[in-house]
Amino acid sequence: MYKLKTLNNGLTLITIDLPELDSVTSLVAVGAGSRYETRTTNGISHFLEHMFFKGSRKYPTAEQIANLVDGIGAINNAATDKEITYYWIKSSSKHLELCSDILSSMIKESLLSEVEMEREKGVIVEELRMYRDNPARYIFDLYEKLQFGDQPLGWDIGGDEKTVTSLKREDFVSYMNSLYSPKNMVVVFVGKLPSDIEKIAEKYFLDLPDRSLHQFKPYKKVKQTKPKINVFYKQTDQANLILGVEGYDRYDKKRFAARVLGIILGEGMSSRLFIQVRERRGLAYHVSAGHGTYKDTGNFAVYSGLKLEKVEEGLEVIKTELLRTVGEKVTEDELVKAKEMERGRLALRSESTNFLAEHFGIKFILDRELETFEEYLKKIEAVTIQDIQDVARELFKKERFNLQVIGPFKNSMNFERILKG
Repeated sequence: MYKLKTLNNGLTLITIDLPELDSVTSLVAVGAGSRYETRTTNGISHFLEHMFFKGSRKYPTAEQIANLVDGIGAINNAATDKEITYYWIKSSSKHLELCSDILSSMIKESLLSEVEMEREKGVIVEELRMYRDNPARYIFDLYEKLQFGDQPLGWDIGGDEKTVTSLKREDFVSYMNSLYSPKNMVVVFVGKLPSDIEKIAEKYFLDLPDRSLHQFKPYKKVKQTKPKINVFYKQTDQANLILGVEGYDRYDKKRFAARVLGIILGEGMSSRLFIQVRERRGLAYHVSAGHGTYKDTGNFAVYSGLKLEKVEEGLEVIKTELLRTVGEKVTEDELVKAKEMERGRLALRSESTNFLAEHFGIKFILDRELETFEEYLKKIEAVTIQDIQDVARELFKKERFNLQVIGPFKNSMNFERILKG
């Protein structure tokens, strides 16, 4: 399905040729993100992502870059997470070289203009405020702060207004020099590819500057002896809630059973939580559950937006459903359906060149290896009913619960009573 090659400068090239298409996604991913930051530079990974669109030596203005992309009917964007940042352009296949040129120029010769930097500070501050005005988005940041505490995994990816506005050009140069090395990057092309795709990659990316490889500080796990609860007071018409526990890292084999458990509990309109919370009680429009991983930890979390007057009932139902998987084994029908759902959803997502580029780019950066979807699905198929109950028993202990709530609540007493009960 994919071809993997290491270029002479240490950069990894991944190609997936889909000749039946007329489009291509060109993506560059780098092992950089907010967990590589310090308290004083928190938010710089995301800010740097913005600055790469503000002009390079070859394309010196944001307007010129935007005109080039729009002028060929392409779309482009980027994303910053805690362990990875990536940049992409999706275009018709005949414009692959131009897209490669734009991406490589943005990354290897960004101007980092101080004038643009000062202007962009205002943009990012407004972006942070926008997210914080959206409880369904902001609650995930608050939840990870609650679970991981005052260490990089618990900090906001975007930083805060104080750190963002205090950043200087030399901070960006230093940060970029510590992580944006070709040995820490991957270029991915997915779609209708020319036969000389490797030569194109070498033409535009072989001269990326060699830089150092900074390592993040490992996550320090603290033994939890009682539930952690945080209530963020905000006048809302809906209570947003996440109930979760610390989970498995991306190298733990138990993550496959945790993934299947997440599907059974909270993915799709036939999941246990959807049936109990929405269909039978009408407590929420949305409820979902799933397991997420980082290199050295993870989380299993349930999210729901609940009626204000029913938030306590909703929390009771969610907690009951989690604990039910501890005392009762899931059924064979549920197991089969969850595995088929994972296979089917993966097949649907795989029709997107963007999904393929992001999936393989991120996986290689984090794991330094790739696997086919069939290899992954074999690990999902190997999960047993007993595996799921073992994981549930390990995860869903009352003292391990973390509860984050956003809503017009002045204290956490009732929430504490429910979690301890």
